[in-house]
Amino acid sequence: MTPPTAPESATGGLFANLGLKATALGIAVGLYAVVHGTQDAQQTFSVPLVATLPRTELVLSDPLPATIQVSLRGPRAKLRDLRAEGVAPLTLDLHEANATRVELDGTKLDLPAGVRVERIEPAELSLHWEKTVSRVVPVRIALGPLPQGLVLEGPPVADVPTVSVHGLARRLEVLQSVATDAVDLSQAARGAGERRVGLIVPDGVLAIEPEQVKVRFGLRDATSAQVFPHVPVAVVGGGNARTQPPVVAVRFECPMEGRIPARAEDVVAFVRAPEAHVDLADVQVERGACSVEVTPSRVIVRR
Repeated sequence: MTPPTAPESATGGLFANLGLKATALGIAVGLYAVVHGTQDAQQTFSVPLVATLPRTELVLSDPLPATIQVSLRGPRAKLRDLRAEGVAPLTLDLHEANATRVELDGTKLDLPAGVRVERIEPAELSLHWEKTVSRVVPVRIALGPLPQGLVLEGPPVADVPTVSVHGLARRLEVLQSVATDAVDLSQAARGAGERRVGLIVPDGVLAIEPEQVKVRFGLRDATSAQVFPHVPVAVVGGGNARTQPPVVAVRFECPMEGRIPARAEDVVAFVRAPEAHVDLADVQVERGACSVEVTPSRVIVRR
């Protein structure tokens, strides 16, 4: 029988007793995992912080932090599980409203056996209590940009002109009003309309009632206006007739594309001569596309 060559001998040795070798490898990996998993490690976790507050008129002027940083030490496997599941919140009992400092007690954390708290940051909290009050204040309407070519017919109004606010006494003492969110009128059409908007919560206010208001508004075409206070009145068909008073005030209001006279001399105001020797006559003004208001609207005509 021919003896195996060197490569055949090496390959045969590599694949000999495969089952036994696989079992040995699995045992080695398992032992490593067990030993490594039971080794202590340290990790830092963000832990939610909740508090039970007293049922009094006092509240905390500065809010508590939403989370605290807690360094935990324990078996790697358990810390890994905590990382996946998260640490349950730490609850503070603040029923005593006269407390000004509170220490964070890590023993109140719900942790697996073998896991302990190394450090909490912050280790204690400063508490500042303030008295709360309620007031009624006006609503101040804030407007966004108007559509091009349109203007407000008058001030917008809220269906609820005042709201009730509750909050820190020192802040509410100087609170003059509560503003709405900007009312979006960019797509509004000519005529009457309304929008429901929220209210901006001022600093120090804990509650607002109601939280929204309905704002009513009206839009019209944008115009330009001009007043000419001394416009002479001509008498058409009256010869030497005169008017009393001899001049009137004329107010033009024109669409933006309309044309307002540049000078009082360019304004034509007149009356038609009455048949009677003395009579009242309506003053007429050439207005074009504008609306016109004349003061006084009637004058005495004397022949």
